[in-house]
Amino acid sequence: MLVLVVDSSTPAVTAALVEVTADGVTPRAQRRTVDARAHGELLAPQVHAVLAEVAARPADLTAIVAGLGPGPFTGLRVGLVTAATMAQVLGVAAYGVCSLDGIGHPAAAG
Repeated sequence: MLVLVVDSSTPAVTAALVEVTADGVTPRAQRRTVDARAHGELLAPQVHAVLAEVAARPADLTAIVAGLGPGPFTGLRVGLVTAATMAQVLGVAAYGVCSLDGIGHPAAAG
């Protein structure tokens, strides 16, 4: 399963693609730009870039995950609206994850 992950709850605007298999989660592509005032301008091109990097199309996605914050409302809603809209248009599930859990997961797993 190819899953798009987006987060805009911090000054860093992030888009990534991961592949989920029975063996685990494998990162395929990621983009991150730190600009606290350009979430709306940066997220869609980053999503396009990660899809292009692995020669995938939006229709290839099986789910979308979005960081839920905590974070400033203006930046946060860019990621949430992007994820919800894409999921609805593509007919795939959208999941919200606490951004702090996402950030801390590698440390807790290792």
